[in-house]
Amino acid sequence: MLFGFALPNSLDVDGLCRFARAADELGFDSLWAGDHIVLPEAPTNQYPYTTDGSFRPGNTPFLEVVTLLSYVAAHTKRIRIGTTVLIVPYRHPLLQAKMMATLDVLTGGRAICGVGVGWLEKEFDALGVSYADRGALTDESLQIFKTAWSDEPLTFKGQFFNIDGVLAYPKPVQKPCIPIWVGGHSKRAIQRTVAYGDAWHPTRQTPEYVEGLLPYLRERTEALGRDFSEIAISLKRSLHFTDLGILDASTVQSNGAVVGTTQAVIEDVLRCWDMGIHQLTYDFRTADFDHCVRMLEHFAEAVVPKVESRA
Repeated sequence: MLFGFALPNSLDVDGLCRFARAADELGFDSLWAGDHIVLPEAPTNQYPYTTDGSFRPGNTPFLEVVTLLSYVAAHTKRIRIGTTVLIVPYRHPLLQAKMMATLDVLTGGRAICGVGVGWLEKEFDALGVSYADRGALTDESLQIFKTAWSDEPLTFKGQFFNIDGVLAYPKPVQKPCIPIWVGGHSKRAIQRTVAYGDAWHPTRQTPEYVEGLLPYLRERTEALGRDFSEIAISLKRSLHFTDLGILDASTVQSNGAVVGTTQAVIEDVLRCWDMGIHQLTYDFRTADFDHCVRMLEHFAEAVVPKVESRA
């Protein structure tokens, strides 16, 4: 079982670097950051991770994702760096392929390209991108990513993009290309994973929900002639230890969140392992870096050894 942690949404640059260094030095597998360019002024009811769709953005400081990851990566040595997730329709695919290839080169081959179609219609409108076409835009873009990262000249003719005989350099360090982790919890996301991805990366779902879709993932994988074991399963959720006494648990209410004692968290990890989940990625619903680092340390000290002893 591998463990990743999302960077808190914060403008405290020293705190972000301290968090990244701690995750690296404690031996965790990956660091992640999310992607928003603008947020709506008013609340929306489109959010896919609450029961009523409610989302109140406030003034959450989303730093530009690849710039942020490049910066914190310079303060780490070995931990992998990923987007959770890059909203693919927001940028031209050649630009995004260049950004991720650059991140991979600068980190010595540590980049993970987590991708999603997006959900916030107001953001699409502000960027002048078709919300209705977001799935098809993403599919074409992922095809362009993979060709741009290969050694072949890039020629692509699709519904949205027409590219003829160009070369994209530098190439990523990772071969044959940067790993693509497909976000989303729908069957369409699973289809996209099988067609273009290396991992299925649903967010804010319960382990049981993920387990319930694994037969469909296997079915689609076999139908496309791929080996099911080639596709990693990663689940991202919020995490809070109720026995550390450092944060009010009521602030961590979100779909699929892990809120419990250390023993309950250990049992949840082992249950996910038994279900066939390969990586768990967590975020902390606080921007207090003392609290965040303490939870990282506690996870490394109290949870990881129990999981490793099971192996």
